Amino acid sequence: MASLALPQQRIGNFLAVVLAVSWKVACTVVTNDTNIAAGKTYDYVIAGAGLSGLTVGSRLSAKGHSVLIIEAGLDGSWNPAIRYAEDRVFPSTFCNWRYPVYEEDGTQLPWTADAGACIGGSTSINGMVWYRPTKAELDKLESLGNPGWNFDNLLPYMEATERNIPPTPAQIAQGAGNEPEFHGHFGFINTSFPTPMRIPGAVDLYKQALPMVFPGLTPDGDLSNRTFVSMATTIYTIWHDPIAGKNRRSSAADGLVWAPDQQRQTLTILADHKVDKVIFDKRLTAKGLMFLPTISSISSSRPRKGFQVHARRGVILSAGALATPPILERSGIGRADVLKAAKIAKVVDLTGVGANLNDQPGTSALASVAEAYRNDTSLIDADGGKVFAPVIALIKSNELWRADASSNLDGLLSPTTLRARAQAIVKAKAGVNIPGAEAILNATIDLITTHNLPIAEFLSDSITATLLTAFWPLVPLSRGHLHINTSDPFSHPIITPRFLQDSFDISVAISVARAAHSVLSSAPFEGIVADPYLGFAAGPNATDADYLSWYKATMIGASHWLGSTAMLPRRLGGVVDSKLRVYGTKSLYVVDAGILPFQVTSHLMSVLYAVAGRAAVVIDQQN
Repeated sequence: MASLALPQQRIGNFLAVVLAVSWKVACTVVTNDTNIAAGKTYDYVIAGAGLSGLTVGSRLSAKGHSVLIIEAGLDGSWNPAIRYAEDRVFPSTFCNWRYPVYEEDGTQLPWTADAGACIGGSTSINGMVWYRPTKAELDKLESLGNPGWNFDNLLPYMEATERNIPPTPAQIAQGAGNEPEFHGHFGFINTSFPTPMRIPGAVDLYKQALPMVFPGLTPDGDLSNRTFVSMATTIYTIWHDPIAGKNRRSSAADGLVWAPDQQRQTLTILADHKVDKVIFDKRLTAKGLMFLPTISSISSSRPRKGFQVHARRGVILSAGALATPPILERSGIGRADVLKAAKIAKVVDLTGVGANLNDQPGTSALASVAEAYRNDTSLIDADGGKVFAPVIALIKSNELWRADASSNLDGLLSPTTLRARAQAIVKAKAGVNIPGAEAILNATIDLITTHNLPIAEFLSDSITATLLTAFWPLVPLSRGHLHINTSDPFSHPIITPRFLQDSFDISVAISVARAAHSVLSSAPFEGIVADPYLGFAAGPNATDADYLSWYKATMIGASHWLGSTAMLPRRLGGVVDSKLRVYGTKSLYVVDAGILPFQVTSHLMSVLYAVAGRAAVVIDQQN
């Protein structure tokens, strides 16, 4: 049963093989040496060594294709902050672009957009939460004009990604639920519960309180069972390293770059180099990438000399929903007025680039804990909750609004209201045209009204003498945009989230914020919570206006950005077709969260590993 060996056993087995036949071992090359790529030719060249880039690059190189992945960030394998879950820093200062974000009038907002800036991308700094999406939402991808992109075709890639480590009896006794049929067991990304389990006392209290405030929450179980479970103890992309005595982060880098059994001589990763733009021939066939070192080897100033690398079969952009659109725009692909303002010659007029940007605006409610309980480690994590949110609940409309659910949903079903929503999005240049905006909005609306998908996510935790609940609208209808304003590849894009612009999003935000404080003041916490309205001046008599004002003042993005290079028909504002080809070009593909047109009801990792896995097959079949 070697395939079921624990990760540390796999490492030991591999080392034994290396000692016996080291002359046969071919390793993945990871370097920041410009010369390894400058002027060279590979079968595939990929921009971005995050989850999507590493997955598609690994799968293509496994087929014998030579693959180069260029990563603007560094190789962070030496840093415990990204190697071990308990050493996680939030917000991350290492391996984080921390992009500035803006109001529509250009005013910079007080928070930044987190995005991974090292090999492994955001999987090196994220919250590591793992559960699957529903069948209905993945099937909805296909219904928007993307043949083959459905649950049945993506499920095998989810299964092939995951290596689930079942909970121990001690973990089960403290709330861990595991249903093996909803997990993969032989993949390259480990999923498990933390060792030891975090704050079991608080977890038990939350599981008592949540159904009191959200009647109808299904029993505790495995959250990847999306046909039944809607509240569960959280499973993470981690595995316990008994040698270090820590929970190790199973990032894309850990699973596909550092793992001994994933080494191959056909894969090269060039870190510390920024992709500037795509190189085209006269037929608009992508032939390679222009790139630059992020920091000159001879000075601290940014270099301006670019280098070229060539691709025989294709160029793949996997820089993420916030970084792929700027590469396209610097390459002359995008909205004409954006290109003109940045003094870039237009190559393809593709107005969907950078539009339809979507993320979940979240905030947190806090409650101070009575002094007698502040040293109770079963309730309070004095270390700060690095493996965060040990309980997650997915809240449906009838659980949030109870008897008023139908009245809150009625406004979603009106064709007139749908048209008004689409018009507002297009007017703000967050959508390309009315039919496209309506199609995307209607996809989410149908999932909410017909399939009764959850509309809010509720994450429960504790930190330093306080209990906290983080929450956000799970499937927001508001849309934003991002674009470059200069041809300088080292300048950040102008990211305009446009959170809480839609009335439905506002209703969800107000209602879930009010409910969060109800959870913290509910009977299970009586005597334990000293002040359930910590930091919320309006207190128990707050109006909807009070809650909305507070929400807007404290919200940040959940870092689940998507939609900015949507996979849709071109007439609806799409950027790539169902074969991931950028419209108007040849041999140029996008594979990252930007291609998802609408928000999903799971955290993005499980979906994106599947999308990137299938993408490798789709792209390879074309070449």
